[in-house]
This record gives sequence, structure tokens and C-alpha cells, in this order.
Amino acid sequence: MTDQIDTPPSRVPPVRVPGEFDLEHDIVIADKVVLPAGTRIRVAKPMGGALRGSNLGGLVRMDFDQVRLVAPRCTTPILHPHLIDAMDPADVTQIAGEFVDFLLPTATKEALFPSA
Repeated sequence: MTDQIDTPPSRVPPVRVPGEFDLEHDIVIADKVVLPAGTRIRVAKPMGGALRGSNLGGLVRMDFDQVRLVAPRCTTPILHPHLIDAMDPADVTQIAGEFVDFLLPTATKEALFPSA
């Protein structure tokens, strides 16, 4: 008979899916949780129509007003401007990061973040 040592299961970090993230904080409006923490947000790659009226430079710089303008056009569930206004800054930054990831050319991303 062999002795078995109970080891806790290893915690494997979740696989990051491009264009998706989970809210870290509740979105609360008028003391009501509209979207709870942990809600999966899908961000579609903004194409020409979704970028209409936006400033691409501002979007790449993660300008709040540009994120607020484009997010309702390419998020599921739809994050309307009043929801963006109520979001925790960390969650707004996650959306903005997805936009930057979509908009920067691959060569630029490789130069900024070389793989190990």
C-alpha cells in the first residue's frame, strides 16, 4: 500500500481570451447593481462604422471620452455611456486595453512587448 499525500489542486490561471474580460467591480446606478462583478464582457474589434466620429489617437491613448463613445458600439452586453460613467476605473481600463490591442499593428505590439 502506498501512502498518498493529499495536495491541493493547483490553481491554473484562466486562459485569456482576446476581446473578453470579466468585470472586477459591480456597476451600480442609483444603489442598484446593474452588472455584477464577474460579468463577462465581450469587446468586438471596432471596424470603420464603430469608429465613426472617434479620434483613433485618443482611443489608443485610452482617452475616457473616446472609450465612452466607441464602447456601446462593440460591447456585449452593451455598455451604454451611463454605464461607462458608473464603472470602476480598473474596468474602464480593461475595455480601453482591448481597444488598444485591436488597433495597434502587430509589429508595434511586438516591439512594445517582446516575448520571452
